[in-house]
Amino acid sequence: MIEQSFSIYHLEYFLVIVVRVMGAMAFAPIFGNQPVTRRARLFIGIAVSFAIFTAYPYVPLKYTTFIGYTIILVKELVVGLTMGFMANITLTIVQMAGQFIDRELGFSMVSNFDQTFNTETTITAEMYNMLILLIMLCSNMHYFILSALSDSFELIPIGGVVVDTGTLYDVMIKYMVDYFVIAVRISLPITISIMLLNVVLGVLAKTAPQMNMFVIGIQLKIFVGFAILLVTIGFLPNITNYLYEEMQDIVTNVLRSFIAT
Repeated sequence: MIEQSFSIYHLEYFLVIVVRVMGAMAFAPIFGNQPVTRRARLFIGIAVSFAIFTAYPYVPLKYTTFIGYTIILVKELVVGLTMGFMANITLTIVQMAGQFIDRELGFSMVSNFDQTFNTETTITAEMYNMLILLIMLCSNMHYFILSALSDSFELIPIGGVVVDTGTLYDVMIKYMVDYFVIAVRISLPITISIMLLNVVLGVLAKTAPQMNMFVIGIQLKIFVGFAILLVTIGFLPNITNYLYEEMQDIVTNVLRSFIAT
């Protein structure tokens, strides 16, 4: 017969796990999206926490007072929130790329409410976001999030959170640079096509001043933009895979910044 004792200390250990998991669930892609209800998110978080609690051996927490236990909870919450936030903000790269595209096509004034991030976004950014989420969901990206949560307890033991501010700062700076570079690279085909079209329209405006290039240019930009979108939409799986790798890299580097050297 398997004997297992459960005391108040085990409950405190379990609550610490719940705090880190729920902190990540609050912002994690798919799990932290607005369509997922709070009740479902709470149920998933408690189930994942119980699985992690049974998978890893119990290690007594090192604290003496209630304040010490509170500090441990706050540290675990910071780790969970940082993991979920950095994983979720990676998906906003396609939103920025979509906004760059809509600015070139003249659709920047057409906005839509995005329930995923609770913000106003343009139509192409919304389309890219939905397609990327669908591809990631079909490719079992949510399993990666759960796996990252589980591995975080092996990489950063309970109560062993030590923030390396220098490493975290370097990771954030590098990520912000990659954020804009990737967004520009995604929107580059549309940007170059519209720029060349503007050059052609400028030449035509000089050679045929009687033509209203303003009216013609708006229609041509929409037509050329839709044509390029139709051609480049087949590259979305590759873009999704690149964002997936970027998400893995940023989450891993962030976790390493919470480890004492």
